[in-house]
Amino acid sequence: MQDTTHPAPVTSVALTCDNDEERAVYARAVEAAMASPRIRRHFNARSAVTDEAVRTQLTSSNATSEALRHVQDALTAYRDAVRELAECRAELGRRRQAAHADVRSVATLVYIVVALCTVLYTKLFCDLSFWEESGVATGLGAVGAPIFITLSEHEASRTNLKHQLAVLWHTLRLPHLYWRRHRAVRHWESELQVVGIPHVGQQVIDALMGEDPHSALLPGSYEGLRSASGEGWVVDSNAMTQMRHKLSVLEGGTVAVCGPRGAGKTTLLQSAARQGDFTVTIRVPAAYTPYDLVLATFVKVCERYMQREGYPLPQLTRLSGFVRARHRLQRALSAIGWRFLFGIPAAALVILGTADAARGEWDEYNGDAWGWAETARRWVSQHAEEIWQGRSIGAVLVVTLAGMLLWTLRTSARWRRRLLIAPAYLARAGAAFLLLVPLVSLMKDRQIKDHTWALVNGGGWWLLPEFLLLLALLGCAVQGGQAAGLLTKILWKAGALLTLAAAALLPWQNSDLRAIVLDEGNSVRITYAVAGALLLKLSYLRARRAEPPLVTLCRDHLYQLRTAQSTSAALNLGIAQAATLGTAHSSALSSIPSNFPQLVDDLRTLLAGIATRIHAEKQRTIICLDELDRLGTDQQALTFLSEIKAILGVPKVHYLISVAEDVGAAFVRRGLPHRDATDSSLDDVVHVQPCSLAESIAIMGKRANDLTEPYVLLAHALSGGIPRDLIRYGRRTLEMLESNTSDESPAVELVVISHRLIKEELRDTLVGFRTLLAKQQWTSHNAEWLTRYRILTEHLQHACPHRTDELVTALQHVAADTAPTAGPAEPSEAARQLMTEASAYTYFALTLLQIFQPIGFDDRRKTAADTGDPAAHPHVLAEARLELAVSPHSARPMIDAVRAAWLLPSLTAPSPSSTIPAPRTEPCLLCLA
Repeated sequence: MQDTTHPAPVTSVALTCDNDEERAVYARAVEAAMASPRIRRHFNARSAVTDEAVRTQLTSSNATSEALRHVQDALTAYRDAVRELAECRAELGRRRQAAHADVRSVATLVYIVVALCTVLYTKLFCDLSFWEESGVATGLGAVGAPIFITLSEHEASRTNLKHQLAVLWHTLRLPHLYWRRHRAVRHWESELQVVGIPHVGQQVIDALMGEDPHSALLPGSYEGLRSASGEGWVVDSNAMTQMRHKLSVLEGGTVAVCGPRGAGKTTLLQSAARQGDFTVTIRVPAAYTPYDLVLATFVKVCERYMQREGYPLPQLTRLSGFVRARHRLQRALSAIGWRFLFGIPAAALVILGTADAARGEWDEYNGDAWGWAETARRWVSQHAEEIWQGRSIGAVLVVTLAGMLLWTLRTSARWRRRLLIAPAYLARAGAAFLLLVPLVSLMKDRQIKDHTWALVNGGGWWLLPEFLLLLALLGCAVQGGQAAGLLTKILWKAGALLTLAAAALLPWQNSDLRAIVLDEGNSVRITYAVAGALLLKLSYLRARRAEPPLVTLCRDHLYQLRTAQSTSAALNLGIAQAATLGTAHSSALSSIPSNFPQLVDDLRTLLAGIATRIHAEKQRTIICLDELDRLGTDQQALTFLSEIKAILGVPKVHYLISVAEDVGAAFVRRGLPHRDATDSSLDDVVHVQPCSLAESIAIMGKRANDLTEPYVLLAHALSGGIPRDLIRYGRRTLEMLESNTSDESPAVELVVISHRLIKEELRDTLVGFRTLLAKQQWTSHNAEWLTRYRILTEHLQHACPHRTDELVTALQHVAADTAPTAGPAEPSEAARQLMTEASAYTYFALTLLQIFQPIGFDDRRKTAADTGDPAAHPHVLAEARLELAVSPHSARPMIDAVRAAWLLPSLTAPSPSSTIPAPRTEPCLLCLA
């Protein structure tokens, strides 16, 4: 929701732009703000809010001072940078004037520069011994001693040297200070554009808007109102906090979520699960039977668990074996086709390039390898023979114990995992060895070391051009990616290719580099590297894992629950002679659907296994049964709950069930004389209450940030804080905005939207009441009551926000006129109850219309708040709307209190001779205009 509050201005010294540069920066910030959608959307909202008026106000002294005060830290940093730069330039100019040409000071300065360069060069580029470095230092000292002795004898020369060193220091500081000033001015300008000008601009626009500046609804960001649901629009609430606490305390159990319809029970169920939890959500239609619910839950649990474990769901529609084989072959060829297309030529080229080196290594080490293998074979054969003949008692004991230990480890899951991953680790160790061989060979090759040393010391002339070419290549690539035209993009890519070719050919001109690249041992090194890379790749291959027992069980249950299985067998015996003697026997088995107890038992067993597995992973198993509150009456819901409670109570499984308020109330009354299914079915209840005003503001602020506070208050009052209705009224407000705006008049006033929204809501409600009243028995003596509602409906059809006197009079007549007392010619008891409810709702709508519809809502709200009456709080309107659903008799006193707090006139019962004024028969001319 758009923030409609501004801090009170702080009384301090006025800030101004002191020079042309600051005024230019401020002017650019003003232009950027004027071009931003946040400011431009207000233009022409009202007659005084124009581009020129806003620009004039923003450039005034008061607005400038206020904007600069919001970015005072950035402004101070900028001015400090400007001051330091000015001081440095002034000092540099003063030192330059004081310095003059002096042989002794100039010689000293030159000597210092030459000495520093000499030391750096010898340290970086010359490999000198200790005695050579000592000689260089002695020579520099011998040259510098006379210079410094001569300088010490002349005061003027020393002073001149100080000026020259100061000139050098300040000259070196200037680039840094210029950069610091540039950064400071950019930061100050950015702060002005983001913080200072927008804040002051909103204040300026509010002042230009005049009375009720936030009552004008403007186009903006309302995307959240277009989406009925979504995780991105969820706002945390007290019910969500309670649910998280209850789930953290319970290791498993059943938690009911109760509350009025539209209060957010489904959203609460969806947001209860954490990342990684195993969650299954079942939506219960009104016509569900307990068997159907258990069956649907069973199937959904099986499918969700298989998907969680990464296994495909079984294809329950079976095809012929030939068709299935053809489909598998097609999928396999499609998957490996491109790999074969590139893999076979690539493998052929690699084999062709490494074949000679591989043969050479094989010929060199073949004999040694076979010798080691033969030695190992003889050693194993000798010791095996000794053990077999019993000549080595110790070895016999060790081998026997090892066999027994190996048999014991067959049931250890840890050792099975170790045995499965042992080949992978061995392959990785071998790959690491093969990859290290080329590196060690390079470091020990004397010729490679000599060429590398020569390349570093004397043959690196190409490094700077190579670096520049690489920079040019990067620039061409970036420009080619950002180019708009096709021809420009092709030219940049061509330049990048040429630069890449030049960067590749330039180093090749160096003989040492060519010798390193073309060394005869590189083919063997590449062979080892390729072999190591292939072995490393193979070490990460995984054999197809065995299907877990739970997944197999889920697959079997899916076949059992979703298909009818049958098995047949036949046996034929006979002798084919002139006379035939034989026998034939056949049998058939067909599965029958599981009965309800067996289905419940199988589901509980499967859920217990899944929950144990999920709990071991530090996650939770959550089964959500949503929409259970739609099962007719509360008694039907309790009966349904009592029939399905057999699947509840599985260890380590959380059941979240959305139920009606009546079921939650029954749980709260547990232990009292009345006992029902909630006592043994539910472990706890979370009550989802309607939103408070703060929560409604948070919801609308996330979904429609540009919706101002008066419209949120109106939607909150009409909805009673029910989130679904709150969003629905917000969406209707958006519809009215889009249907009533134009380029010349982009805003719609609160007077118009509140009048239309309240009018349409009341008209729809009265039409509903007339439909219910039509089912009652009426006579010519009491049909007058139906006529009143018809006339009021016609008033609402043609009413407009420009002339509301007739509508208010009609509403007051119906709102103040309660239902008639019982009598021989009066309506029935049911009709009188409906008319009482209609009268109370009309009273509520009239109060809303008189609070929101006239101009001056901000003043009325402030005046009501100043009375100190608790009923003046806007949330009391929402509470009165909720009370209407409880009883019209208890809602009327609340509405009376609200009217008194808002200083609205109290209603008086109409006289028997008074009638509702006739409705308007045609639309208002101002509305048509």
